[in-house]
Amino acid sequence: MDNYLLTLMGFLTGLIDSVVGGGGLISLPTLSIALGAGAHAIGTNKIVGVTGAAVALYVYARKGHLLWREGLVFCLICACGSFVGSTIGPMILSKEYFRYLMIIMCPVILWVVWNKERFSKEHVDFVKPHWGLFFITAFLSGFYDGFFGPGGGTFMFLSLFLVNGYPLLQSIAISKLANTFSAGTALATYAHNGYVHWKIGAITAIGMVIGAYIGATYATKSAAKIIRPMLIFIVVLLMVKLIWFA
Repeated sequence: MDNYLLTLMGFLTGLIDSVVGGGGLISLPTLSIALGAGAHAIGTNKIVGVTGAAVALYVYARKGHLLWREGLVFCLICACGSFVGSTIGPMILSKEYFRYLMIIMCPVILWVVWNKERFSKEHVDFVKPHWGLFFITAFLSGFYDGFFGPGGGTFMFLSLFLVNGYPLLQSIAISKLANTFSAGTALATYAHNGYVHWKIGAITAIGMVIGAYIGATYATKSAAKIIRPMLIFIVVLLMVKLIWFA
């Protein structure tokens, strides 16, 4: 695959991933074409993931949208969930059955986000959620990310915004912090095992940086308008992957 195509796909990945997550649904198939499906594509994709998440996190944090305390706690709980999911998940539920479960859940998610009023206005009277609800949703988001993966950042955002009721931009910012931490940890693991192709990953990451910066900057200016259509696009893309590209 030509370098400019890798950079272009990285740009599209960053543009989408910086807002609602799920950019890996674009970058991973692209790298699978360049490197072949498997650990090498997944490991190299972690360069793209951590780069885009870090750039988006920088933009949101610089504009004061990141709640550091809640974000760090969310990251740690997600990490625990991811560890459990990647360790015992396959023992309690096969990936094939989990794929069917996600195919059922995706239309439900679409129905929720299609309810426009949820995304057309901010939460006016924000009240911090119960710690138990916060813990459960963070753990389940991490469990999904460790057990299955595609669209993990999207579910982190949804758990913060729809379930816990955090403001829109704060929800995105915290999910970016969690994504950066998760992708960075995974990158170190794959690199240690020799599954990362740094040159191809860097070429793709160049486009990712540009797309992530533009996406995050635009989202901070017009969040409610861009979140809903992008979220719908990502969920539809996830459904396509689950049904046709198992």
